[in-house]
Amino acid sequence: MIEFKQGEGYRMHLKTEYFEDLWLSDNQKKEPTAEFWDFRAEEYNLSSSTEDAQLNRKDKVQALIDKGIITSETTVLDIGCGPGQFAVELAKKVKKVVGLDFSENMVRFARENAAAAGLQNTEFINSDWDGFQCQESFDLVIASMSPAICKPDHLYKMIGSSRGFCYLSSFVERHSCLKETLYTLTDQHYIRQFNKLNYIFNILWTKGIFPELTYETGLHKRVFPLEKAKGIYSRELAVLDNPDQLARVHQYLEKVAENGVVTEALQQRKGELIWEIV
Repeated sequence: MIEFKQGEGYRMHLKTEYFEDLWLSDNQKKEPTAEFWDFRAEEYNLSSSTEDAQLNRKDKVQALIDKGIITSETTVLDIGCGPGQFAVELAKKVKKVVGLDFSENMVRFARENAAAAGLQNTEFINSDWDGFQCQESFDLVIASMSPAICKPDHLYKMIGSSRGFCYLSSFVERHSCLKETLYTLTDQHYIRQFNKLNYIFNILWTKGIFPELTYETGLHKRVFPLEKAKGIYSRELAVLDNPDQLARVHQYLEKVAENGVVTEALQQRKGELIWEIV
């Protein structure tokens, strides 16, 4: 495990291991498989290509510039890069971006998006974070809404890959009436709050690292053709191998669909952490 030097006179009242154990014991949500993200890749690529999404990314990149975190000489590692939209926006301002994702389809879209932007300073690798062998350190390591950082060892590997800054974002709250109903119908517990960011913030705090924390709230809509919705929600709820639960999901989606389209409204809050490697 990485060694962290504490500031002189610093007293650590809460132990790192306490928050590590909380994180490891928190089985709130099973992380989706590569097959799940392959299935979702086209949808994610389209949703992240909207005008609002593009403006949001531009604002985030400009904020990193304003804070002095990135320059034209910066190298970036993007863990769980998805279709590469954030990596592409960063690559327009920095020296090099390496993105990795364990979904082949996500990586394919990332490469296509970089090529469409005329970029020559990106590299996208099909790999999970556990198996990735980092041969170099980067000025900035990011994990933007990425499920790849799901336990303490993943966080420490992320920190160990950076020689400058780290950026990590994740949901802290998310609610959908549609999803809550589907969870109830399939006899599962629906979770509105997510604790990962809390654990990470406190782990860093106990190590004498004081990250900047900001929140972003909003309403997000997901719109799917009925058959696509059946595939997505049956995978999200992990009921493909349970015929009875699968039938309940399909029947409810057929009931709420309007003109063959399922719409989901999500009230959500995201948290963002930025910290400097010391």
